[in-house]
Amino acid sequence: MARVMFDDEIGSKERPVIVLKDQVILCICMGVTSKQKIFRHGYKLKEWRHAGLTKASWVRFEYLRLKPDRFGRKIGMLHPDDICGIQAWMKKLMYGHDL
Repeated sequence: MARVMFDDEIGSKERPVIVLKDQVILCICMGVTSKQKIFRHGYKLKEWRHAGLTKASWVRFEYLRLKPDRFGRKIGMLHPDDICGIQAWMKKLMYGHDL
């Protein structure tokens, strides 16, 4: 869980995030949401309960740069099947074709 600023940068909310790269000063993350209909591109987590989430959720294709002081508690870890699924989904989005 991390405190993430709203898109309009007025206020923030504690949200689940997936940490892609952990550095001392900055963490690169992807946002997770339960509101799939808002986002054109999203990966639906198959094992969302395993990740510690309370409802079906989608990974947003966006990078968040968060300082370590923005992080709260850890709620879970991605299931290996979802890790592979996210990697394939990202490759498809970046290269514009099916694998």
